[in-house]
Amino acid sequence: MKSLKKIIFAFFILSVVAIMITAFNFLVFMNAPSPATTPVYLEIPKLTSFNRVVTILKQKNLISNALFFQALARYKKVTTRILSGEYLIPPGRTPGEILAILLKGRVILHHVTFPEGTTVREMANLLEKKSICSAYRFYNLAMKPHKIACLSETFPNLEGALFPDTYLFPRNYPPRLVIKKMLERFCQVYTPTLKEKAKTIGFTNREVVTLASIIEKEALLKREMPIISSVFHNRLRKGMRLQSDPTVIYDIPYFIGKITKKDLMNPTPHNTYRFKGLPPDPICNPGAPAIRAALNPAKTNYLYFVARNDGTHVFSDNLDTHNTAVLLYQR
Repeated sequence: MKSLKKIIFAFFILSVVAIMITAFNFLVFMNAPSPATTPVYLEIPKLTSFNRVVTILKQKNLISNALFFQALARYKKVTTRILSGEYLIPPGRTPGEILAILLKGRVILHHVTFPEGTTVREMANLLEKKSICSAYRFYNLAMKPHKIACLSETFPNLEGALFPDTYLFPRNYPPRLVIKKMLERFCQVYTPTLKEKAKTIGFTNREVVTLASIIEKEALLKREMPIISSVFHNRLRKGMRLQSDPTVIYDIPYFIGKITKKDLMNPTPHNTYRFKGLPPDPICNPGAPAIRAALNPAKTNYLYFVARNDGTHVFSDNLDTHNTAVLLYQR
């Protein structure tokens, strides 16, 4: 009986010692920074199990003890809250700090720059090239009707309303969130003052953006935008066709080379050589200068312009003068 008591007592002592050693080692683990001396790139794919996440962390030498890290996450009840994505873990982070980074989703953000005048299709391709999201899914979503919150107006598609700028997105980002961010930027630029100006000149907001998109495609220099705008405003006032080449090009998939007479005569939806007035939709996503120019045209009598092939244009108020400029600079 005494020997049994001794065995039980010895087992109890050993258990206490084992628990104390484990607790001590766990405290050491919790306070020990990762041995990495430089930032560590870490990618956690979608639907990765928690056990696999721990394995990746161990393989990347970010944690020294997988079981202790599992115990930490299970104690905090966060094993299902690890966010997928790309991470750059700074050196010297403790296990608790690493877990916090993964729970908050502090993923790597990638710069994506959309030049002024980029179309939705071009934006979609660039986003896919940068591995932000699927071009197909982005394009299909953007070309559906959307209500623009800041305009209280529904656009049949988002061509013209996805503001061209530099954005930061994580990889494998939902297209709807990409669009949400770009629409928010558009609403920052298209201020209530601009909306009031649109009413003053008798344009809907959609018409303003449509005209701005044509100006964006026609003008190479910002300083000429108000003058080009005046040409289109004057033509609209007189009931003349706008006759803008970029409106024809918009409906030609993968356009390369020079526009032809056949292209000009093709009754495509945006062809302003065939149809009077503004096209039904914007032909690109214009920047702020083009939008302001659409609302604030210069005061001129110009009805025509032709490119000098140096980035500038020759403007004319009659057809004879324009034809002479065309002969001089285009033929």
